[in-house]
Amino acid sequence: MSGAGAGGAMGQAGEVMAVFAQRPWAAVSDAEMAAGLAVPSMLSREESQLYHWLGRSVQGDGATVDLGAFAGGSAARLLTGLAQSGRAHHLHAYDHFTAGAAVWARFLAAEPVPEGDHNDILPLVRRYLAPWRDHVTLCPGDIRKTRWTGGEIEILAVDAAKGSEVADHIAAEFFPALVPGRSIVVQLDYLHAIQPWLCAQMVRLADHFVPLAQVAKDCVAFLCVSVPDAAALQAARTDDLTDGALMKRVREAAKWHGPMIADDRFKAMLRKIKDNPGVRLSWQMRQATGGGKTA
Repeated sequence: MSGAGAGGAMGQAGEVMAVFAQRPWAAVSDAEMAAGLAVPSMLSREESQLYHWLGRSVQGDGATVDLGAFAGGSAARLLTGLAQSGRAHHLHAYDHFTAGAAVWARFLAAEPVPEGDHNDILPLVRRYLAPWRDHVTLCPGDIRKTRWTGGEIEILAVDAAKGSEVADHIAAEFFPALVPGRSIVVQLDYLHAIQPWLCAQMVRLADHFVPLAQVAKDCVAFLCVSVPDAAALQAARTDDLTDGALMKRVREAAKWHGPMIADDRFKAMLRKIKDNPGVRLSWQMRQATGGGKTA
């Protein structure tokens, strides 16, 4: 990846798109990211490769932000790459850092499984990320209450936008720190049918972001070509959209992405909105509900 000032960011977009079209992360071996793979994660192998490659390919000294770090696996995969980049680097990992017994048993099987929900996993995360402790800041709590004051962000990995409200907050708080022509935003759940607000948000920011690649099943990476101002971010909000307005934006997103992403992915989102009127949380989208916002 190569960087550019704000004036040349659009000119650099074609170059970055060409790099992503070659999918160079596919060449990353398990041996290269072995330390990162040792940390539990929900990422697929290709997503792990992408994270490592992004870290390794940074062009500046901006921060890396991991929103939705769970047990630290995504952070570890980014950090193995950052450690090989030759650049100064620091990663900020955000999460509630809690896990219910079922999730714990599935993804943290090597650890004794506690009873109940909302179990604290922060001690585990600190242990897992100990090899990179000088390059990591852990930020536990509700992301909707965070404020970003850490300067430029070069990599923004988003796996926490499980509702329209938090998606809007992430955009408002973190997007203004992106660097045109250099910053990559990874929307890990972008094509997940139960999170249609993500494409609805990004399509309204199409003047500021270029889609680069679909990775694995649901992940899409974007290049920031200009920093959205307050007015653009306000126009891109999704939490107060009616179902009809949300569906309209999903259809716009299908056209925006064209041949890069199969149209049936957006049709699945439209079905979920119809089946779950007014719902704006992913876990609630899993089942039909009554009532809600009207078109």
